[in-house]
Amino acid sequence: MFDKLVQNNKKIRKKNTFNRRITHLISIIQNYQYIEWKTSKKYYLDLLKKEICLSYNYSIDLVEKFFNIIPMEEIDEFFKSNETPRPLTIRINSIRNGEENFQNNLRNMGIQKIFEEKLLNFAGIIKRKNIRLGKNPEFLAGYFTLQGLSSFFSVIALDPQKGERILEIAAAPGGKATFISQIMENTGICIANDKNKSRLNSLVSTIHRLGIENSIVTNFDGSFFHYKMKGFDRVLLDAPCTGTGIISHDERIKLHKINSAILINTTLQKRLLISAIDSCKINQEKKGYIVYSTCSILIEENESIIQYAVEKRNVKIVKTGLSFGIPGFVKYKNEIFNKKMHFCRRFYPHIHNVDGFFVCKLEKNK
Repeated sequence: MFDKLVQNNKKIRKKNTFNRRITHLISIIQNYQYIEWKTSKKYYLDLLKKEICLSYNYSIDLVEKFFNIIPMEEIDEFFKSNETPRPLTIRINSIRNGEENFQNNLRNMGIQKIFEEKLLNFAGIIKRKNIRLGKNPEFLAGYFTLQGLSSFFSVIALDPQKGERILEIAAAPGGKATFISQIMENTGICIANDKNKSRLNSLVSTIHRLGIENSIVTNFDGSFFHYKMKGFDRVLLDAPCTGTGIISHDERIKLHKINSAILINTTLQKRLLISAIDSCKINQEKKGYIVYSTCSILIEENESIIQYAVEKRNVKIVKTGLSFGIPGFVKYKNEIFNKKMHFCRRFYPHIHNVDGFFVCKLEKNK
């Protein structure tokens, strides 16, 4: 009933009025033990949730989900951050150009290079707002490509090595698959698979534009990919999800029927992850690795899926190799997860200024 109120709310209330009320309610909840009157804490929590729904146009169910994850002292900043677009970033393509030759052009284009992490040397943040990248000659020639910074993290965790056989099980539009090939310097084989045939043209186009020569594009249902091919050294699954980490890109997510969306997505995520594990090889000489990632911050789509895989297959959670991010949840409500779940990494827009993201690395055992 309250969701209809949110959608049909025609009153124009100033944003700063909402923000003052939200800030005031958070202050009451945080200092509740010092308040003399006897109104229940739950009353103020419910009031705060409804105020956020009206202010930012969310469904009450999704707000409830976020309140179970985000600490009270971060709630205000979290919802504000979902209203602000993330910085636009690119990946510099070392296959098409030597870094030294291209570096001078970056400044002229209004792009600041990042040097924070070894593999993030390939990233740049766009500072100018009037850049038309789609018509930029360097973009068309494949010197760089648009890629969200958070999508770098799963490839860094995968840690591709030269000469390996690597699978990305849901690869379109191709940012991660081409980054894998770039790190491998066009050696080995990278299978870029996607079930959706309509997305393959853009995937193939990206591969050609960036000068990738070690990729093979396939069009199989990822849930059954292990019946088609096996024996990969590493497998990346960036799973379809509710997109609760990318609300700043798509405000329609705010009003999704989140509970039914979770049910649909988690069913698919479990099947895809089991298929990814079964597609990965294991032998005495070399271990196999699987990286699971989503652009969701919901525990149901992340830690719960990893817990399912650990119980169904002989895999263990290992360190991602990422020196930043927040550890995964080891406990949620009445659920106790695998004790190594803290090796997973979570990223939030209000803390890291990137899209909300989750990364977990699994090692396949005999």
